[in-house]
Amino acid sequence: MNKKKYTIAQILPALNTGGVERGVVEVSKALNENGFKSIVISYGGHMVSQLKRNGTIHYELNVNSKNPLRWPKIRNQVKLILEKENVDLIHLCSRAPAWITLPLASILDVPVITSVHMRFRKTNFVKKYYNSVLTKGNAIIAISKHIEKSIMESFPSPSIKKKITVIHRGVDLDLFNSNNIMPARIIAQSKVLNLKDNIPVIIMAARPAMWKGYMELIRALSLVQQNFQCVLIGAGDGSQQFQKLLINHIIKLKLETKVKLAKSTNDIQAALLLGDLVVMPSITPEPFGRIILEAQALGKIPIAFDHGGATETIIDGQNGFLAVPVKVESLAEKISFALSLKKNDRQKMAEYSKKIVSKNFSHDRMCKLTLSLYKQCIAEYKAAN
Repeated sequence: MNKKKYTIAQILPALNTGGVERGVVEVSKALNENGFKSIVISYGGHMVSQLKRNGTIHYELNVNSKNPLRWPKIRNQVKLILEKENVDLIHLCSRAPAWITLPLASILDVPVITSVHMRFRKTNFVKKYYNSVLTKGNAIIAISKHIEKSIMESFPSPSIKKKITVIHRGVDLDLFNSNNIMPARIIAQSKVLNLKDNIPVIIMAARPAMWKGYMELIRALSLVQQNFQCVLIGAGDGSQQFQKLLINHIIKLKLETKVKLAKSTNDIQAALLLGDLVVMPSITPEPFGRIILEAQALGKIPIAFDHGGATETIIDGQNGFLAVPVKVESLAEKISFALSLKKNDRQKMAEYSKKIVSKNFSHDRMCKLTLSLYKQCIAEYKAAN
């Protein structure tokens, strides 16, 4: 079927940190390794260098603009790029780029795939209409069953349901392999995080947003009787007001010697490897939550609330623990139980976790399914037209 070298254009707002961005980089690399030509259009960011290293062509445009008055000019610029590159399929990874680019599909006579990485919450008509653009492609990728359900709750149409394919985000099993992480990296991260020896380590790694559950975790930790040290990686990137709220809460609950804030790290693999538990206490359901898979790939025990994407990656008691959603007491109970596990039980859980991630949530599997959908979508579009 691949008679020519198909050219795929992925379009997203920017290329800084985040799951969407990492997915684009990973899929781009897989495209180049499998005989496709990879084009990415974004406003730029520090991950552009990774794209260029894997052979992808990047065009910098203001496709992150949410101003409809600017869209026609940007759309014309995108059109010139897509025509120049003779693109066979467009993959739109966010709403603003979708509004800008979608009208070009019929003009250029190419199929479109959209990705949905966010929950469609119940909202007003204007917001719902803005979200609806991600249902207009020839195919829709939902990054979890939770997101698929969210799409269908907002847009309960059989024609939309038929277009959805669930492709879970994946973990690079080479990057998140404890055998590939040199001791020097672990020592360096231990110094950066200022960890004490012989005390269990609890890690939360998230961007500085209250919905990620920082306050809930701090309250839960105040109920844990065992000795521990907890590092909130990413909290140190927050505003002074954000950090002050957390610090005041930590002091109020007398956890100053046990809980600390840290900036995000450029070696999350080594940081996670230092942890005994990795907690994702998001108070609203995560669309997916790749940090859980990364922890599991490294043989660590993840703990999350029993909602959202976490329910698709954690089997309670087998490869992690699920607490009653937003119940601090339940979260504290799961943390306490995990800390009390014997070495043999922890090892069994670690091995099972690695097995599940390797089978169902690998980076290679995600890329393989995505590229297969690209080829299927191109073939079906050509057959229909």
